[in-house]
Amino acid sequence: MAVSPATLQLYDQYLTTYRHKDNNKEHNRSNRRASRTVTHDQNELKSVYSAIQWKNRFAPLYLNEPAPKSIAYAVYLKESAQNLKQTINSLSEEDGELFSMKTAYSDNESLASVDYVSEDSVQGAPKAFDLKIESFASPQINTGVFLESDAPVELPPDNYSFDILTSKLHYELQFVVNRNETHSSLQNKLARLINNSDLGVSAKVLEEDGKTALEITSDAIGRPFNNRNHFTITEENTSYNKGVVDYLGLNNTIKNATNAVYTVNGQQESSYSNMFDVYGAYHITLHPENSDNTNKAKIGLYPDAESLSYNIETFVDGYNSFLKGVSADEDDSTEEKGSAMAPLTRLLTNDMSKFLKLHSNDLKQYGISINDDATLEYTKVENMADPTTLRSFGSHVLRKLNAISLDPMEYVDRRICAYSNPSTSYINPYMTSIYTGMLFNTWT
Repeated sequence: MAVSPATLQLYDQYLTTYRHKDNNKEHNRSNRRASRTVTHDQNELKSVYSAIQWKNRFAPLYLNEPAPKSIAYAVYLKESAQNLKQTINSLSEEDGELFSMKTAYSDNESLASVDYVSEDSVQGAPKAFDLKIESFASPQINTGVFLESDAPVELPPDNYSFDILTSKLHYELQFVVNRNETHSSLQNKLARLINNSDLGVSAKVLEEDGKTALEITSDAIGRPFNNRNHFTITEENTSYNKGVVDYLGLNNTIKNATNAVYTVNGQQESSYSNMFDVYGAYHITLHPENSDNTNKAKIGLYPDAESLSYNIETFVDGYNSFLKGVSADEDDSTEEKGSAMAPLTRLLTNDMSKFLKLHSNDLKQYGISINDDATLEYTKVENMADPTTLRSFGSHVLRKLNAISLDPMEYVDRRICAYSNPSTSYINPYMTSIYTGMLFNTWT
């Protein structure tokens, strides 16, 4: 296939979409819940194909010659509609009832945050429990001796090496000790070599009262399964001169890795990680960086009204992100992409405005208001209405998103050439390939 600006822009669109990494906790939580809706079974695929055929029975013939920017927008629109569908579906329980997902809380988020996934729950899981942290899972730390920072190294200038052994590899670190090299420069050199080698350990230079020491820390935390160290530093079989390990004291002070120890309602448990499950459904993440705070937390489920409020807020945020058509990546290219796509959203904005106006009265009772640009705003209301009407609205939104996913070209400017013959229901065999065929177009 020939490469053109159109295809390059499409590839860039897909790479941008699928390499996306979002550090936002609430977004990650929604993605995790949505994982069960990502794949499709055979019946769903048949249904999509049947919908394409039915649509093409009565579709007029269009003249499609959009610019590369329009093609990229159509692809992005389809992906965004799918993402919003997954977000909405993630707010339902296993029975498929929309906006019924329960939400957990922690009264000490700085110590332990929680993510609740109902389908992982074990039988008899309580609605609340007390969590007490005895100790956090920690890595292995080797701390060298503190030496005068600016003093010269008392080793002969030459080639040196030592080995770092982990459970996965055996790596020989080779380097040169130069004439008149200081302790600080040698320690910083070794720290850079270790950090650039991707060994499963990291290194940094500690400073204290004009002295420095090299500290090496394992990436893995928790006690190893074989009760050995996560890494070992040795010079027994190294290729070049020995002596640096003893000189810097890299094996003098070793702080062994430890497991997290905690109690749930007074019953002691342990974990190799600072992330663990309680009663299956409560996915706990500990934050050892805040270990100075109290070591207790109350974990539980919000009342139904609070959970519904959270579900509405998550839906509104997801819908607004979909409508604005701006990628969630936080780099400069994102802003350029969003501004370039802005003129193309006119048809989508108009269509969604008409759609939302049909439901405006129903949405008001849940604190959802509609802006002029078809975005939504949510204000929490004290007495939340029965969610039945909201669930009906959610079903309408899903049907609308299915239509957008089926034919995103509806929202790209195009001219009608001819209408289909109303007296026949013959399916044009080429019509089903218009959207897919764009991917192979070589317009310049």
